[in-house]
Amino acid sequence: MIGVLGGYGAVGGTAARLLAGHPGLRVGGRDGAAARRFVDAELGGHGEAWQVDALDAAELARFCAGCRVVVNCAGPSYLLRDRVARAAFAAGADYVDAAGDAAAFDRPPGTSTGTGAGTQGRTAVLSAGMLPGLTGLVPRHLASAEHGRGSGLRLDVYTGGLDRLTPAAAGDFLLAGKEERGAALAAWRDGARVARALTPVHDVQLPYFPGPVTAYPYLSAEAERVAGELGLAEARWYNVITGDGVLAAASTAGQAADLTRAAELELAGRTPYYVLLFQLSGPHGTRTLALRTLDSYALTAAVAAHAAMAVLRGEVAAGLHHADAVLDPARVLADLEPVAKIEITEAVAPIDLVAPVFEEGAL
Repeated sequence: MIGVLGGYGAVGGTAARLLAGHPGLRVGGRDGAAARRFVDAELGGHGEAWQVDALDAAELARFCAGCRVVVNCAGPSYLLRDRVARAAFAAGADYVDAAGDAAAFDRPPGTSTGTGAGTQGRTAVLSAGMLPGLTGLVPRHLASAEHGRGSGLRLDVYTGGLDRLTPAAAGDFLLAGKEERGAALAAWRDGARVARALTPVHDVQLPYFPGPVTAYPYLSAEAERVAGELGLAEARWYNVITGDGVLAAASTAGQAADLTRAAELELAGRTPYYVLLFQLSGPHGTRTLALRTLDSYALTAAVAAHAAMAVLRGEVAAGLHHADAVLDPARVLADLEPVAKIEITEAVAPIDLVAPVFEEGAL
């Protein structure tokens, strides 16, 4: 049995559809009637529909009981933290989180999931989504496939677009700059984070993005970890924003509902899109991977579903892991083909949004 919590939502609904071929599927959420309608309409009635509130310990325990793997697509992740994981472990199940990170746990990734009753030997895969998740997997794919590690490599990443923003995603968006989960304007250089090394760039045209955008530097915890593990000489991550409505709402209102409404207004009458653009430059030249989709939540769902099946097949060792560290990037990218267009090329010139530094007196 695979249990999908938040299984009829923006991420969980797609994950459940992708897992529908598995003989045992349990779809749960706060609205039991909505779960039943989803199972009947989207899964042809092949699955269990459960009413479960992730903040209710008893309901969560009942939902996890009998599951081999629990996939958490509920949110916001900062509110749930490790609550669902611990319920899964107590029920003897492994755990996949479409969001989440090791900061929510009391032990580092790659270690045992604990020694308490029912947790020993269990597997947990965190950050199994688009961002974080794909944004850690793709750099590893580019580095291993073409350039190796280290050797003066520079990575530039641009992620963003024009898409709806669910309340749970809005909550996590607002928390991104807090609780030391990342650093705005920071870059990675020579093995360490460099504070305020970059500045936002407005009205810039980037390859694969359909129009002028704002590129806002943000070095996430995942970005910093991956840059260090790959031995990159330099790494620069940018959040790409189409229009200023969402950014203005985030900086002034500070409420998830306001952020969701701002995203709806930006999207009104326009075609949604989302782009993840990666460039790895080194002695062998520059290799670009562009991943484009009409639905960013579908990307997160596809990674989570892939991780669930990898855990179910025993391809991930026991312990607490980030998805990018244990999943096969090439196999994940192959599974994304139904929901995204992927292009790898050496024909795109290196992008450099950093203004050149001139010595005093130079013209």
